[in-house]
Amino acid sequence: MQSILSLNLTTKTTSLLHVPVEWQRAYLGASSMAARLLYKHLHAKLNPLAPEAPLLFLTGPLTGTAGPAVGRFTVCAKSPATGLWGESNCGGHWGPELRRAGFDGLWITGRAASPVYLWIENHTVEIRPADDLWGLETSTAQQILWKQTDKRARTAIIGPAGEQGIPFASIMVDHGRAAGRTGMGAVMGSKNLKAIVVRGTGGIPLADETYAELRSRVNRTLRD
Repeated sequence: MQSILSLNLTTKTTSLLHVPVEWQRAYLGASSMAARLLYKHLHAKLNPLAPEAPLLFLTGPLTGTAGPAVGRFTVCAKSPATGLWGESNCGGHWGPELRRAGFDGLWITGRAASPVYLWIENHTVEIRPADDLWGLETSTAQQILWKQTDKRARTAIIGPAGEQGIPFASIMVDHGRAAGRTGMGAVMGSKNLKAIVVRGTGGIPLADETYAELRSRVNRTLRD
C-alpha cells in the first residue's frame, strides 16, 4: 500500500501516513480501512464541521488496476447529516489518478484562512488560492481549474451547497459523478476547500503480477 498524504489546512503542513501491514491485510482498503484509521478520531462530541474533524479520501488495493469496477474510492468523516459515521463511495477517474500520483489516500484536517484548492501532481502537493472559484457551480469551477493546472487532471469539487455547509451536500467528481451520501461536501466546505485536483503519471503497484492475467480473464468473461 502506498502512503496516505496527511495535510493540515490551518498550518499548511503535510506528512505521510504509513499504514501498518497487519492493518492492510485485516482491512484491505477504502471504507473498511477508513473506519479503522478514523476510529480514535471520531467521537460523540466532535463537531463534523470543526477544523479538527478529519476528512479522509481513500482508495482500495484494486483501484485503477483495469479490472472490473475498480475505478472507485471512498470519502469518510463524521456526517453533518446524521452526527454518525459518514461514508460516500464514488467512481470515475479521480481515485485511479490519485494512486498514479503516488498516494492511496488523503487525510485532511484544519481550516484554510480563505478558500483554497489542492493541486496534487506526482508526489507533490500545492495549496492554491480559490477565492475566484468560491460560489461557482462545479462545472464552471472545473473549467477554470483545468486552465490553471492541466486539462488531463481529475477533479473533486464542491459547489455552493458544500461551501454553505448544507448537511447533505455532495462532492462532484469528473463532471457528473458524485460522492453524494452523508454530507461529505459540507465537511469539505467547512475546511474552505473548494477542490482537489489530481494529475498522476506513475504506475499502480501490484503485489502479485499474476493479477494481470486474472484481470484480463475476468474482463473477457464479463464482456462475453
